[in-house]
Amino acid sequence: MTSTANSRLATQALTRAQLKTCARELLLDHGYAATSIAQITHRAGFTTGAYYSNFANKAELTLELLSDLQAETQQQLEKILAVENTVERIGALHTWVEETLTSGWPRLELEFALASRGDSALVDREGERNRDAARNLESSLERLAPALTDGPVPIRRIAEIILDIAYGLAVRKIIDPQVTADHLFQTIYVLAAAVGADAPSRQQ
Repeated sequence: MTSTANSRLATQALTRAQLKTCARELLLDHGYAATSIAQITHRAGFTTGAYYSNFANKAELTLELLSDLQAETQQQLEKILAVENTVERIGALHTWVEETLTSGWPRLELEFALASRGDSALVDREGERNRDAARNLESSLERLAPALTDGPVPIRRIAEIILDIAYGLAVRKIIDPQVTADHLFQTIYVLAAAVGADAPSRQQ
């Protein structure tokens, strides 16, 4: 490959990365419906043509960003679940959940899912991404809490229940900004204490 071709590929990669960075900021701040391609290109300092040279439409870029966010989440959860002390682990998870609830990500997930209902290909891709999240969480639980594999509830079901609770809480937060994860984690502390874990009950 010639140096000119290499330079062109490098420039395109930088353009794509800049578009994604600006799109991420706008989508998380304002949501899917309120963010336009024109706004993304304006913030990034590129033309609309540059956008369509990298992405077919807004949905394609958003789906890629959501996949990136999901991968980042998996890495963050791996670190949290690897914390040995139960109190510290639950506390770190509580902090992470509260930060995630106010990050704009839950709203983006919900808006994109609703906007994609009429596109069967996007529905399929979103469904697979959701199943990936369950599989990844299952894998993390198996690796970091192997005792769960011998429990009465299949570990895959535990992963799905956790996601169900997380998504439900996120939707409630979108409906009512005053909703927090406090009560959920108060319950987790009580349950941890009940099974003899090194976490004291933290009721308010």
